[in-house]
Amino acid sequence: MTFASHKPQQGVALIAVLMVVALVVVIAVSMSGRLQLQLQRQLNLQDRQQALWLALGAEEFSRHLIKRTAVGKDTVNLSQEWAAQGATFPVEQGSISGKITDLQSCFNLNALQKAQEPVQPGNNSGQNADQDQQQVVNAEPEKKPDSNAKGGAPQTPAQLGFQRLLEQSASELSMPAEYLVARLTDWLDADSQLQSAGGAEENDYAALEFPYYTANSLMVSKSELRVLLDMTAADYALVSPLVCVIPQQHLLQLNVNTMTEQQAPLLSGLIPGLSEDDAQALIAARPEKGFENLEQFFASSQLSGLPLGEESKTLFSVTSSYFQAELTVQLADSSFKLTSVLKVNDNQVQVVARRFGGQG
Repeated sequence: MTFASHKPQQGVALIAVLMVVALVVVIAVSMSGRLQLQLQRQLNLQDRQQALWLALGAEEFSRHLIKRTAVGKDTVNLSQEWAAQGATFPVEQGSISGKITDLQSCFNLNALQKAQEPVQPGNNSGQNADQDQQQVVNAEPEKKPDSNAKGGAPQTPAQLGFQRLLEQSASELSMPAEYLVARLTDWLDADSQLQSAGGAEENDYAALEFPYYTANSLMVSKSELRVLLDMTAADYALVSPLVCVIPQQHLLQLNVNTMTEQQAPLLSGLIPGLSEDDAQALIAARPEKGFENLEQFFASSQLSGLPLGEESKTLFSVTSSYFQAELTVQLADSSFKLTSVLKVNDNQVQVVARRFGGQG
C-alpha cells in the first residue's frame, strides 16, 4: 500500500520539475534575445558615431579644400580643385564620397523676400551677411518695373526672373507662376499684407483644415515649399530641382563661371530676351577657367543687343561665397549622409548649416 501511493506523488514531482525547467529555459531565451538586441543597438550606435566623425572629418577636408583653391582668387570656376566630381576615399571597413557645389549657381528662394525696413521685429541682427550684396537684391525697383499680373506691389528683378524661370521650365504647375512667386514672397516677408491677388498670408493658412502659421522669415530648406498653399507633390517635383536655399541670406548673385548647361533655363529666366538655347551656347562657349570679369561675360555674342538693365546686371558675379558639401559615409552595414552649407567670410570658410540624412 505504501509503495503504490508514492507513484502518483513521483509523477507530480516530475511534472513540477519539467515545468520549472521549461520556465527557466523561456527566461534564459528571453534574456539571451534581449542581450543580443542590446548588443546590436550598441553596435549600431557605435557605427553611427563612427560614421558621424568620418563625415565631420570630410567636412573639415572640404573647408580646407575650398580655402586653398577658391578663397582669395579673382574668380571661382569649375576648373578649380573644389569642383572635382566623383571623389571617393577608402576608410576602414568602408568609404567616404562626396561633392562640393556652388550655391550661387542656383536660384536662392530667399531672394524673393521683398524689401524691409532697416529695423524690423524678430529680425536676426546677428546675421553676418554681406550687406551691400543683400541690398542689391532687395533694392528699390527700376523706374518702370513690371507688376504682378493681378496687380499689387512692383516685382523685383529676382521675382521677375523666378517667374520667367517657372513659366519656361515648370509650365505644368497646378497654379499660375505669378501666384507661386507671390505666395513665396508672402511666406518670407514679415508683414501680413498680400503680395498680390494670388498671394497667401496667415489668414489663408489659418482657414485650412489643419491650420498653421506662415514663416514670415527666411527659409532654411527648400523643403518648406511643400507647405505653401495649394502646393502639390507634383508641383514640388517640378520646382525643387530649379532652386536652392542659402540659410540666413537673401543674396542672389549667380556665378556665371559655375553654372552648367543644365542650369541654362535659370540664366535665360534672369536675362529677358535670352533663349534657353542661347543660354546653353553661352555656357558651353565659356573659357575653361571661366570669365575673368562680368564685362567679358556681358560682351558675349549671345547677349549683344539684349536690354539688360544695370539693376539686372547686379544679379551676376564671377566669384562665390556660399558652397554646399554633400558627403556620404558608406560602412559595411550602414550609410550616413551629411550636407553642409559653407560660407567664405574674411578668407575663412565657416559652417553655416548642417543637415543629417536625406534630401531637403
